[in-house]
This record gives sequence, C-alpha cells and structure tokens, in this order.
Amino acid sequence: MATAATQSYFDAQKVLQSYQTQGVGQAESDQFVQGAIDQLQNDKGSFADNVNQVATWAIEVDEAFDRVKRGLYALVNDFGKDFPPLAGYYAEWTIYNQKWVDHLSLSRDVASEHAAVLKRFDQVFIEMVQSIKTNQDRLDVIAELGQFINEDHDRSSEMSQGFLNLKRDVEDFVGRFDAWIATTSAQLEERAKELQVEIDNLKQELQSLDKQIQEATAALLTSAAGAATMFGIIGLIVAGTTLAVLIAQRITKGNTLLSKKNELKDVNRKQVELAKIKSDFDALICDRLVLFAEIWSSVRNQSVQFQETLKGGMGALTNMRFKSELRLARGLCTPLAAGLEKYATSLVNRLAKQ
Repeated sequence: MATAATQSYFDAQKVLQSYQTQGVGQAESDQFVQGAIDQLQNDKGSFADNVNQVATWAIEVDEAFDRVKRGLYALVNDFGKDFPPLAGYYAEWTIYNQKWVDHLSLSRDVASEHAAVLKRFDQVFIEMVQSIKTNQDRLDVIAELGQFINEDHDRSSEMSQGFLNLKRDVEDFVGRFDAWIATTSAQLEERAKELQVEIDNLKQELQSLDKQIQEATAALLTSAAGAATMFGIIGLIVAGTTLAVLIAQRITKGNTLLSKKNELKDVNRKQVELAKIKSDFDALICDRLVLFAEIWSSVRNQSVQFQETLKGGMGALTNMRFKSELRLARGLCTPLAAGLEKYATSLVNRLAKQ
C-alpha cells in the first residue's frame, strides 16, 4: 500500500473505500499509532502552537463580531428610516455578540481546566498504569481510574453546547439577513435602473428646453440678437411670456435632475454598504472551539478504555498494543496541555481589552 508521502488523491480515495467496506487491518492500525508516536516524540512545539492557533481564530472571530456590530450600527444611523428592519437586525446581533464574549470567557476557563486535567491524566493516571507491578496495583489503578472517570467537568459540555447554539443562531441570522439583503438589493438595483432612465430622459428634456429657450430668445430679440446671451447671464425673465414659461420649466427640470442624481448616489451607497456588511459574516464560525470542548470527553473515554483493558488481567501490561496506546495518550497530552495554556493566556489579554 502506498505511504502517506507517495499516496495520490486517487489512491487515498481507494483506501478510504476499503476502510468503509473491509475495516482497517490490525497491522495498518499499529503502524498508524507508531507513526503518531514518532511524530510526537520529534515535535519541537509545533503541535502546541497548532492548538494555540485556535486563539488566533477566536480573536479573528471576535473582531468580526465587533466589526459587524459597528457596521450594522452605522447602517441603522444612515438608513434606518429607509429600512426599519435594520434596527431589529442590529438589536439581535448585539445579543449574539454578547453571547460570543461570554462563551469566549468560558472557553478561557475551560482551556485552563482541561490543561490541568491533561497533566493529571498524563502525570498521575497514565503513570500509575505504567507503574503497575502487582495484581493489587492493577486493582488500585482500576479504582483510581473509576474515580477520575466520574469527575464532574460539566463546564466543557456547557461551553460546547454554547458554541453550537451560537453557531446555529448565527447561521440562522445570516440566512435571514442574506435573504433580506438580496431582496433589498434587488429593490435598490431596480430603483437605480429606474433613476438612471429618469436622469437620461431629464437630460434630453433639458437639452430640448435649452434649444427652445435659445430659439425663443432669439425670436423675441431679432433686432438685438446679442441681448439673448445677456438675458441668460443676468437671469432676466419677462413675466407672462413664452420665454418665462420655458425658463421656469427649465429650472424645474434642472432641480429634478439634481434630485434624481442625489437619489441615485444614495441608492448606490446603500448597495455598497449592504454588500460590505454582508461580506463580514463569512468568518464568523470557529469550529475548533467546539472541537476542543470535547477534550474532557476524549480523556474520559480513553480512561474508560484503559480501565476496561486492565480489568482483563495482568496480561494487559505486556500487550504491545496497549503499551503503544499508553505512549500515544501520553504523547498527546503534552502538546494539548501546552497549547491550551497558551490559548488561555491569549484570551486573558484579549478579554482584558474589552
């Protein structure tokens, strides 16, 4: 079978299909575990940095939440009268923003708690398993693992559920807001098209009026054609004349043109602002935060597995696969704990600024 370094995408797909239909062979599973152990032993801190990268993503999401909040606030101020639903969207987003801050604060505490759990799992419980010498030692470890398994770490579940609920709420919000923007943008786009037609028509009408005014002035002043220009310059209108009517119409059309141009400019600005605020929703979900909320569950499940294996008797201590799983669990604890500590520290600094 091709190794990971030489496997093509096509090869990987074939292997995955065989996993789904035939399962994974023991030899291949053992090879995978040993490969993971080797990588962990050669790690120079990069895995801890990978865990800490979640803090960078969390901060980016935090900034995106705030950016959307400020953007919606600006839209309400600028266009709230034209688009009343904006105020409701802003109020709703403010609630989600505060929930995010609260969940982020909880994640900092859970990260610190999980770092401590991982250290205990590594330095106390796995160490106890590896130090078993007698059958009584085995029974004692089984009992100790049982107490560890039954510890209450509900805050990790609370954090996980909180992020999942917020993710669901935000996705629902984005769907509704996108639909509203799409409808509103379509209306704005249609209005922009209408305005452009109106502006073009007004320009033609003004050109026609200008020509008519010029012709009327020239006709009225046939003996003093040069006076026509002076009439236009000083804005003199002779009441009750055809020329007065034409100039008055010209002024009205000119004002209407200016109004339509300003409205078109405003419509275009609204479209730009709505498009801008929509783009800020793209980076709002951070799945890794939910993922590391499952660390305690993973530690607990691993402890249950070790406990069950030990219940089988002293033979477990010489089982090579069991010993490899102990080494792998221990190898995973170190970068996970280090990364979570870095994450918690990063968030302390971030939350202190809020």
